[in-house]
Amino acid sequence: MRKNDVFVARFARGTAVSALAACLAPPSHTEAAPTRGIACEATSGHWMPVPELGAQEATDQAVVLTIAQTPSDWDQHLEREFRKLALEEAKGTLRVEQAKRLEQLNRWRDRLLYPQAGEEILLQIKRDRLLARMQELLNDYVEFQEGSCKARAAG
Repeated sequence: MRKNDVFVARFARGTAVSALAACLAPPSHTEAAPTRGIACEATSGHWMPVPELGAQEATDQAVVLTIAQTPSDWDQHLEREFRKLALEEAKGTLRVEQAKRLEQLNRWRDRLLYPQAGEEILLQIKRDRLLARMQELLNDYVEFQEGSCKARAAG
């Protein structure tokens, strides 16, 4: 392993641990900290979907995307809007943009009212890694079987 590879691996591991620690910190530990928007700039040469609540400005090649901040708590206003849209869905009179809003409200409601415990998050990460490894092994097995079938057919 080259020295650069070791550095990149350690940097990635440190970044992942920092991000995970920030996600697992209880809200009471960060309530006193001042909140400010995080500026982020990304460049892509490929087609990118635009989020539902984003504002988009385009000039020649550059696209500036502003995304609305998610709420920090589930209040009565959001609950009323959610119930109204859920009722419209039950009646079958929900329009496409309302369906998108209902989906967004549902995600927020799940995340804000029923947050996952740290152990659940870690278990999900472990499950995702195991599934990725299993998929890789299955792909290797399929390639091996296809190769052996072609060798038998040729022989």
